[in-house]
Amino acid sequence: MGLPDHEERALAQIERQLLDDDPRFVARLTRGRSRLRVPRRVLFASALVLTYAVGLVTIIAGVNLASAFLVVVGSAVTAAFPTALGVRAWRQRRVDVEALLRDRPLSTGPAEG
Repeated sequence: MGLPDHEERALAQIERQLLDDDPRFVARLTRGRSRLRVPRRVLFASALVLTYAVGLVTIIAGVNLASAFLVVVGSAVTAAFPTALGVRAWRQRRVDVEALLRDRPLSTGPAEG
């Protein structure tokens, strides 16, 4: 059982208006969820754990092979890359906090009056 003609025309008009107003939203609805979305925190944590694991394996290989070079490279990977990721996250958080403070003035204490 279909819609009456006047309701179909009204629905078509609403669809055209939505397409004109927000084409990105319409594209997102028609595209669907074809790809899996992984939260940034999960990606960040995965990169951090993977980096530690690669660094530790390199250190262990360097110790087993008596290679100072591999030990130094493993130590650098284990320490430097996760530190860089942490600094980047800290800077981003600081930028976010500064943006919040710009948008909302700080209170100066109890109101006098």
